[in-house]
Amino acid sequence: MKFMSLFKKELREMITPQTIAILVMIYVGLMMLGNVMEQQINRIVEESSEIVLCDQDNTEFTQAVISAMKNPTPDITNDVKMVTLESDDYAKELDRLDEKNIVVLPKGFTEQVEQGKTAEYIYVGKMTSLSTLGNVSAGSETAKQLIQTSVVSSLYGKKLVQGKLTQDEIKQLNQPVDLKEITVVKDNTAEVSSQQVVQTKTMENMFLPIIVFLLIMYSSQMVLNAVSTEKIDKTLETLLSAPVSRLSVLSSKMLAAGVVAAMYAVVMMFGMNGLMSKMQQGGDTSSVQDAVKQLGLTISGVQYVMVGVQMFISILIALSISLVLGVLAKDAKSGQSLLLPIQLLSMVPYMLSMFMDIKTLSPVIRYVVYAIPFTHTFMANENLMFGNYTLYWGGLIYQLVLLAVCMTFAIKVFTSDKIFTMTLGGKKKSSGGLFGKKTEVHED
Repeated sequence: MKFMSLFKKELREMITPQTIAILVMIYVGLMMLGNVMEQQINRIVEESSEIVLCDQDNTEFTQAVISAMKNPTPDITNDVKMVTLESDDYAKELDRLDEKNIVVLPKGFTEQVEQGKTAEYIYVGKMTSLSTLGNVSAGSETAKQLIQTSVVSSLYGKKLVQGKLTQDEIKQLNQPVDLKEITVVKDNTAEVSSQQVVQTKTMENMFLPIIVFLLIMYSSQMVLNAVSTEKIDKTLETLLSAPVSRLSVLSSKMLAAGVVAAMYAVVMMFGMNGLMSKMQQGGDTSSVQDAVKQLGLTISGVQYVMVGVQMFISILIALSISLVLGVLAKDAKSGQSLLLPIQLLSMVPYMLSMFMDIKTLSPVIRYVVYAIPFTHTFMANENLMFGNYTLYWGGLIYQLVLLAVCMTFAIKVFTSDKIFTMTLGGKKKSSGGLFGKKTEVHED
């Protein structure tokens, strides 16, 4: 019975309205994240059945292949859109046609097939992000399967039925076509698969968001714990009653936490660069590295500083929010739970930036995600590499405005008596009076 009484007491203290609200926030946030992921996957599946094709060979055989691609079986119909390329400048042609990818049957395709060779076709894809789901080459795989099946059907259909295939024709039957992939980034092109580029840049694309996420979490927890502990232990009252301005107390706490977070950021960034250089030296990746440079998917020293600026501003925003949340804490347990809103606000853009291109989300979801200030820091590296400077500067201005608002509110709290009266949880028991009587203080 004593155990059950103690268990119920601890449970009542832990399961508070704040705990219930946080659980609801977690569930809603994860469900929204799942819905966004589902939409992205469905979009990829839909795009894989839509093929934009340019027939530069324009022979009876290629026409038969295209016809077979449109209707591989009586029950299946594929959407094959025919276009014409005016030049070999694939970046310019994709912009002119407003397409993300094009399959090209080059001149001499039919001649290669008739000579019993493996015919080569071209898949040109535009790359707009480094996200995992944003660069799934479903279109190239679908085109390869359809073209291979259509070539076999058009060339060997009758002979296969009659059993008159020669050894060379059987060899050609196993691999009738070969894929040549070209990736386009802005105005640059390179003969490389977008998947190879993503794999090469995966570590860089993964480590930078992790660094941002950890720094936001660490600095927020550091300031929130410091303020909440000082308030609970009554140290804050003594400090604020000392002959020093409250603004000095506030700025010193933020600056100290910011300096420590900056130290961690510098060490992590240099460590990441060292790790990346070692990993890129391993294996035969020189051709892919050359292609990455040719596509312009590198950032300069100035751009590294620009990423660092957004990272530091995000940390300052998290610190200013943490200061106010620390004031709201009524005990150590509530202080830890109050950190969860910042964790959720940083986790959502962190997950989205890892797996998909946020710019391609539906307008409502996209602007909701943009409203989270940390989103722009997670996107900073990618925005600079792909030349999305408008999005970078817009995000930076939004962060500065939000930082000013958060700092103004934090200063208002610290320079008023609300710093002692603000709390979550209503009643707070404390011992007071000269005779040691317990009194109940109702706080706002």
